[in-house]
Amino acid sequence: MRIRKSRSALVALAAATVVAVAGGVIVTGTANAAEPSQFTVVEGAIRTATGTPVPASGTHASLWGNSSYATTSITGSGRVLIGAIGENCQGWPTVRVTVDGVSVGQTTIVSATSYGTYPVGTVVGAGQHNVKIQFVNDFRAEPCDRNVHIAYARMETPGTTDTKFSFAVMPDTQQEVLSSTDTRFRNRTDWLVQNRSALDLRFVASSGDVVNWDTPDHSQYVIARNAMRPIETAGIPYSLAIGNHDTQATGVGGSARDPARTRELVRDTTVFNQYFTVSQYGAVRGQFETGKVDNSYSTFEAGGVQWMVLTLELWPRVEAVNWAKNVVAAHPGHNVIVVTHDFIDGNGNIEQSASYGATSPQYLFDNLVKQYANIRFVFSGHVGVAGNRVDTGVNGNKIYTFLQTFHSNTTNPVRLVEIDTAANSLRTWIYAPYNNQSFTEYDRSFTGIGVVR
Repeated sequence: MRIRKSRSALVALAAATVVAVAGGVIVTGTANAAEPSQFTVVEGAIRTATGTPVPASGTHASLWGNSSYATTSITGSGRVLIGAIGENCQGWPTVRVTVDGVSVGQTTIVSATSYGTYPVGTVVGAGQHNVKIQFVNDFRAEPCDRNVHIAYARMETPGTTDTKFSFAVMPDTQQEVLSSTDTRFRNRTDWLVQNRSALDLRFVASSGDVVNWDTPDHSQYVIARNAMRPIETAGIPYSLAIGNHDTQATGVGGSARDPARTRELVRDTTVFNQYFTVSQYGAVRGQFETGKVDNSYSTFEAGGVQWMVLTLELWPRVEAVNWAKNVVAAHPGHNVIVVTHDFIDGNGNIEQSASYGATSPQYLFDNLVKQYANIRFVFSGHVGVAGNRVDTGVNGNKIYTFLQTFHSNTTNPVRLVEIDTAANSLRTWIYAPYNNQSFTEYDRSFTGIGVVR
């Protein structure tokens, strides 16, 4: 055991109220845990849980080096599901999972706050299984130290999966950040968290124009950042598309900051990336550009199947589109949700202009959206109020596209999308919690959506 890990173990030991021995090393825990930890740990420790939701034991298994692992016995069938958080140190921690002595796969833990659910490997048969979870990519570089903390491991057990869940898409919120006394943005995120269980809410996206324009004190970003904190605290993964108003192309008052440099400045998202980061989003698995959320993809599991939210920059560069193509092609088993600021107009027509960007929405449709059998949805804002269209991709799959923009001065709409993987259906509606307003004219339901399994 290296010295730095020993120091961590000593800190944990000093803070603990119970000390036990497992696997020949000291394992610490809490005296008041609701139930004992399910893990035995080697070259690590059982410590008080710091992520959300808090596991029943109140603890997690902390792994500090490539010789660190946790073992447990779990009953059921399907894939192994892991709940974990980690510390990012020039990269997120990766763990290898072994079931009954056979390595079934690896997963990278990409959240420091939400334990989430990470499925690993292929389906195994029903029964009692011995599971080993080993840290495999330990790294340290001052002032950071990459570690991983396992909250739980369980089996999927097909047949007991809840097949119905929802995700939310926030529209352009630019009118909600002009004053610190405007509570509409925060009211929306508070409502989503309060209704998380009722909705079985798994992800929150935004179609862009999070702010209206940047100012020297970045006050609008402060309002938006504070408004998203309830989502982060609840451990709900999210991502925000970047609109033209979220870039340095838009100046104070909403006009062009520097008309001679608009095409250049639409790619300047420095301030946005200061206020919103990959670690805050919670489930990002990859980015087009390191350190930037402009083009990224997040994954989650719901309804017994895999989902990807692919968030793309406004009027994207060809290089970004090519990156997105590679991402989708590498994840054929994921149902892909594309989110970008501008795609369809209020009449449901695909936009044709690249404006002051690089490529048009039609280019994005022709070169990405319609080309892959697992792309299911596209969400956008920018123009109009709300709308939708249905297209057929080159592989015969249906692609469901929805617009939600609103630019409301009075309330705070949010689009809810409910998926039922057993019924192969979706239902979507728009609701504003600020004044309890429903926009029933935009309710839509579809069956036979072709969920990828």
